[in-house]
Amino acid sequence: MGTGVVCERGPSRAASRTLTVVRIGVLSAVAFLLMYLETNLPLFPAFLQYDAGEVPALIGGFAMGPLAGAAVVVGKCFLFLVSGKDEAGWLGTAANLLLGMAMVLVAAFVYLRQRTRRGALLGLAAGVAAGTAVMAAANYWFFLPTYGIPREALGSTLKVVVLFNLVKGILSSTLTFLLYKRVRPLLSPK
Repeated sequence: MGTGVVCERGPSRAASRTLTVVRIGVLSAVAFLLMYLETNLPLFPAFLQYDAGEVPALIGGFAMGPLAGAAVVVGKCFLFLVSGKDEAGWLGTAANLLLGMAMVLVAAFVYLRQRTRRGALLGLAAGVAAGTAVMAAANYWFFLPTYGIPREALGSTLKVVVLFNLVKGILSSTLTFLLYKRVRPLLSPK
C-alpha cells in the first residue's frame, strides 16, 4: 500500500549513463562535421588545415568531465578516419587525435578543479599550452620525419607547425569560451 507521498528522483543510474553516452555521441558527430569542414588559414601552408572539431570536445569535457571530452575526441577522429576525407591518411588523424586529447584532457581537468570563469580561462590556456607542447615533440620525433621531411628542414617546418597549433588552439578555445555557457544546459546532468 502506498502512503500517498510521491518521491521524485532523478534518472536512474542506467538512464543517466545512457544519456551521457548519447550526449557524447551527438558531440562526436558535431565535432566530426566541424572537422570535415576543415579550411586553410591564411599565412599557413595548405597541408595545415584548421577545423573546429575540438570545440565540441572541450564543451563536452567542461560539461561532463575530462573522460567525456576525450571520448568525443576519439569519436570524431574515428568518424573522420573511416570517412576517407583525411588526405594525410591515418597520420593526419593520429596527429589530430593526439592534439585533441592533450588539449581537451588538460583543459577539462583544470576546469573540473575550478568551475569558474577564471577556471575555464586557465583550463583553456593550459590546454592550448599542453596541446602545442605535445605536438611540438610528436611532430619533431615522429610525424614530420614520417611525412618525409628531411632532418635539415625539421627546424623550420616545426616552427610553422608549432605556430599553427598555437593559433588553432587559441581559435578553438575562444569559440569554446563564447559558446559554453549557451550550450551547457543541454549537456548538464539533470
